[in-house]
Amino acid sequence: FNGRIEVSKTFDLGSNPSIPARKTIMFKKLKDSWKNSYDELTNKVTWPTWSELLESTWVTIVATFIFALVILLMDKALGLTIGTYLENFRF
Repeated sequence: FNGRIEVSKTFDLGSNPSIPARKTIMFKKLKDSWKNSYDELTNKVTWPTWSELLESTWVTIVATFIFALVILLMDKALGLTIGTYLENFRF
């Protein structure tokens, strides 16, 4: 022993005294974040009424069926067109 203190160069969570303080700060920020999110969801967000929700749901369902029908018609028309073209110009 020559009067010097040897310090390990490996990373060890137990040997660094600032790690517990950083963990405490990290958990405090996480807790504050959850608290703010809960507060916003319960006090600041305007939720739709049941009738508004039902109306929006029906609009979504009808629009989905209309889009599906349009895509089906486009697919059938394109398939018929390409099929006719291939039959007429077969070599």
